[in-house]
Amino acid sequence: MKRHSPRATVRLCLAAGALLFVAPLSSAQSVEADRALLAQERFVTPPPEVARLVTAPRQQNSTLTQQSPDKRHFLATHNEGLGVNAKFARAHVYLGGLQVDTRANRSRQLTTRGLGAIEIVDAETGARTKLEIPSGATASSPTWSPDGSRIAFLANFDDASYVYVADARSGASRRASARAALPVLATTLDWAPDGSAVYAVLVPEQRMAMPKEPVVADGPLVRMTTAGTRNKTPTYASLLASPYEKALLEYYGTGQLARIDARGGATRNVGAPAAIDEVSVSPDGQQLRVTLLQKPFSYLVPVASFGTEEQLWTADGRKLATLGRRPLRENTAGGGGDDNARTGADSGRRAFAWYPGGGVSF
Repeated sequence: MKRHSPRATVRLCLAAGALLFVAPLSSAQSVEADRALLAQERFVTPPPEVARLVTAPRQQNSTLTQQSPDKRHFLATHNEGLGVNAKFARAHVYLGGLQVDTRANRSRQLTTRGLGAIEIVDAETGARTKLEIPSGATASSPTWSPDGSRIAFLANFDDASYVYVADARSGASRRASARAALPVLATTLDWAPDGSAVYAVLVPEQRMAMPKEPVVADGPLVRMTTAGTRNKTPTYASLLASPYEKALLEYYGTGQLARIDARGGATRNVGAPAAIDEVSVSPDGQQLRVTLLQKPFSYLVPVASFGTEEQLWTADGRKLATLGRRPLRENTAGGGGDDNARTGADSGRRAFAWYPGGGVSF
């Protein structure tokens, strides 16, 4: 056996004591440094190794999406990168899971996460044609025309979004309609099957008056539940909180479906203004499948759980039939409280789709 030297033991104890002394001192210094940063009450530049990761030019990565109808071309989309604080600081409201840019009348995501560039890529040659996005705007929702000759997209300016149509060969684009779009609930575009027109939800010409928040509360805070039910209630980041917010959701969600001539720009209203969540044109262009958000609105679940009604319209907006209803989903099936029951409580028709030759499947 090897014997330990007493001197070595003393040196070891002294070293351990020094470490015990330095550790609290280092911790105290770190706390003081953190407090000094917090006392500045402003954004602080992180260490260089963190800054390099955060500011890496990820926008230079391209995502190949949306094959053209002839399967030869793709769209390569590029986002704006990290973004600027001014866009995130723009006035907006949270309405039951929806974030709305109140100045531009659109989903806030289109303001903060728009596309800075779109390229048309030839899969055979690798040639790229840059789609012209108007100065001062970002793009969203690019959609091929049925024959692949044009691309419709939303151009998101500072104060509004507009429908644009671009030539797939040259990339040149132009505004299709002088009227502003309303991409709050329905944020995509749909082409007529012959490529003659684009369907979009626009700001109504005779819009309802914007709700005003009461200066003085005109009633108590009321929440109603169904007696005898047991629900496992998740925590949501955003829920409607008052009658005023319900009115705001109706105001920003109510839009006018319109048919925009893809060449001449003539814009024709289709039906009456409504809270349109989705639009799909039939293969023959004679009918529209329209999903509408339904009242009552809820304080307990976000908009994604609100009721909807699937309707069949003529091309000029006349209602032909109700295809299905999806009820408001506040309570779980059977009161069991599990998430599968919550999402599966609706046993009605869903997942509607057009048959290529006509008719609807679900």
